[in-house]
Amino acid sequence: MPIPHRLSALLLLSLSPWVHAADVAHITLDNGAKVRLKDDFTWEYVLTDAQASVSSPVTEAASTPPLPRLSASAMANSALIRATAKDGIKVNVANSQWNQDQLGLQFELASTSGEHVTSVVLEARFFADNGSLLKTEKLKIWQAIARMPETYLRKGEHRQSRILWVDGIDKAQWQQQLIAISITEIESR
Repeated sequence: MPIPHRLSALLLLSLSPWVHAADVAHITLDNGAKVRLKDDFTWEYVLTDAQASVSSPVTEAASTPPLPRLSASAMANSALIRATAKDGIKVNVANSQWNQDQLGLQFELASTSGEHVTSVVLEARFFADNGSLLKTEKLKIWQAIARMPETYLRKGEHRQSRILWVDGIDKAQWQQQLIAISITEIESR
């Protein structure tokens, strides 16, 4: 018995979180940055190299998963990892500040999307000055107010996020401000 069209579309959508674009090629650009080409016609910077934890004894290293470490090219081109774009929304880290042990981040958003954006969520990965991963955190950097269209991010607009406070970053290890961001969710009307 054939599956009705709507049901097959729903089944495809429900499986989509497990479908990932496969790598087609890895390329090194003239500036030394490495990129990964995907089979869905997208690309992304190769930011990390998997490294075993240097603090783990040899006996534990086999059972401890490799920890991500920023690649040398990502560290040399840190401005590239502080910006991201997806579906017509571009985001970059605008400012950072400290309030005792809390790190405050502010982001710049720009839209070329035809949609009226109501919410943007980022994954932010914080790296120590030596390139080791300190922390990964989800940050909702844009949230419009329902039924208030003037709060939506629209095509051609540039906006700044509110300051978002992050705990658990050691100021002494984060002098180079190495943060890699990627957009994980965009909601629109």
